[in-house]
Amino acid sequence: MDEQRRAEQLQIADEQMSQLNNIDWLRQHPAAEIEGDGWVEAGNGLQPYVACLKQLSVQDMRTIKAQARVLSMLLPVLRDWMSSWELGASFEAVYIEAQTLLFQQIQKASVAQEGWFEELSLAYKQGTQEEHSSAQLRKRLAEVLTQENWQALAMVAAQDAEKRVLRHSQTQVELPTAV
Repeated sequence: MDEQRRAEQLQIADEQMSQLNNIDWLRQHPAAEIEGDGWVEAGNGLQPYVACLKQLSVQDMRTIKAQARVLSMLLPVLRDWMSSWELGASFEAVYIEAQTLLFQQIQKASVAQEGWFEELSLAYKQGTQEEHSSAQLRKRLAEVLTQENWQALAMVAAQDAEKRVLRHSQTQVELPTAV
């Protein structure tokens, strides 16, 4: 790129950055965005995702946001709790499965569980989540996950351990030959 072209591009970029500090420009542009469809996306790769979001109702978006908030509170507790299970090398495989199962259970929660999730979400919004101790959250996690979920976690742990053992049985160790 030649120097003149580079200087022109820098000038354009400088002007665009200066607009962000221009109060009149800032007042005009949100109005233009609202007159459009209101969606801003960063690149063609996000178009299918944005199309999916556009189909959701406001209530759907609120539900997804609440579920994400609950997960953000429960996943660290789940991870800490599972660390005490002495899963060793199988920990990551089991934790990934537990995350999936927990998310599924949150999506199809009972009325009582939804009430607790709302309470937890409200505590998060108000900054009072410390009121829920790790022991309380662990107890609730144990209730949220079904017996089938626990069986699935045990199966993942067993399969992962089996895979690791069998991988070593297939490795041939060469012993040094005596000279």
